[in-house]
Amino acid sequence: MNKSKLSPVLICGIIVALFFGISLFLRVGLPYDQIFTADWIKFSSSDAYYHMRLVDNLTHNFPHLTAFDPYIIYPGGASVGTFNFFELLLASIIWIVGLGSPTQHTVDVVGVYFPAVLGALTVIPVYFIGKELFGRWVGVLSAGLIALIPGEFLGRSILGFTDGDILSILLTTVAILFLILALKAARKGQWTFSNLKRRDWAGSAKIFIYSLLVGVFLGMYIYSWQGALLFVFIISAYFVIQFIIDHLKHKSTDYLSFIGVTLFCATLIISIPILSGTLYLASLIIALIIPLVLGIIARLMASKGIKAVFYPLTLIGLALAGVAVLYFTNNTLFNSMLDAFSIFNPAGYTAITTLEMQPILFPKGDFTLFLVWGNFTTSFYLSILSLIILIYSVIKHGNAEKCLLLVWGHACCWYGA
Repeated sequence: MNKSKLSPVLICGIIVALFFGISLFLRVGLPYDQIFTADWIKFSSSDAYYHMRLVDNLTHNFPHLTAFDPYIIYPGGASVGTFNFFELLLASIIWIVGLGSPTQHTVDVVGVYFPAVLGALTVIPVYFIGKELFGRWVGVLSAGLIALIPGEFLGRSILGFTDGDILSILLTTVAILFLILALKAARKGQWTFSNLKRRDWAGSAKIFIYSLLVGVFLGMYIYSWQGALLFVFIISAYFVIQFIIDHLKHKSTDYLSFIGVTLFCATLIISIPILSGTLYLASLIIALIIPLVLGIIARLMASKGIKAVFYPLTLIGLALAGVAVLYFTNNTLFNSMLDAFSIFNPAGYTAITTLEMQPILFPKGDFTLFLVWGNFTTSFYLSILSLIILIYSVIKHGNAEKCLLLVWGHACCWYGA
């Protein structure tokens, strides 16, 4: 008699679904009685009331959002701004659930559940990232860790904490997933521009679609948070590093140019309606130019037989020249870009009194591991060991996808610290 066995794919799917359920229970079941009280539905943060006030307004005037909030910066009020994808997405869901005419109860119920569902959904892209990089069971382990990890990630995705932070995490995680898929598809197919000449549409289309999806999610992220250029910088920094690694190892960098130009073109197109300031437009154009110029230089140096060691030196020279040109031609834009990096060294009354901007290792000016332990427990120390192993693997093999994980992980640690 043949005994039927569950396939590894099905087993992993069941486990990940279980982790999703556990993640949702932790975020909904435990704080439920504190949110759904006898008299009213309570939100669990002051920022949640700000976002829900905008959602209320948008829901009743769908799809038009007020441009001015009289309750911001009392007593004069202030402009709402254009980074409102969180409110637009939540109001759209409420409007659909309420069949175009949602009651206040519907608005509040969907509003309090929204962050918890987004937090639980993060389990899915984390699983696929682990699976694509290290194998199916590492993906399962990663899904379990993100489902159970305490600290800020749990706190900002709990029932009633209706804020945009968790949406930003989900969007960037999905963007990284699709970038990993694009890089992996290009590496497996050994993709170069000759694939286009040979009309290899199947292999090229797969990479193009993945890259396009990176741009779509990155564009939505820019709609969600005015500090989203930080993530654009992280991806651009990754491309520079990977270009150098591949060129030094005498590998083709065509795939990096193709992926980079595609994703940043998509991001730019999606973001144009809200790019009112020069800083955002200039930053995205520079991000778009970087993989294009780096690819051209790599091809020229390879065709001329110039030693690979001169490639990073050439890039440093071009970067310095570009900075000098920007400084002398548009000093205002140069200073705006420079000021954007102050996010890594927050100062001033607003910065030092805002919880999210506190240095995680020096929250009150003195070194402490209290916040690190509260947010990550033992996983913080394990992550240090993991990063060391990952650095060794990237240096030895130059794997593009793992290098992306390394840059992303280091950038998150740097920003958090």
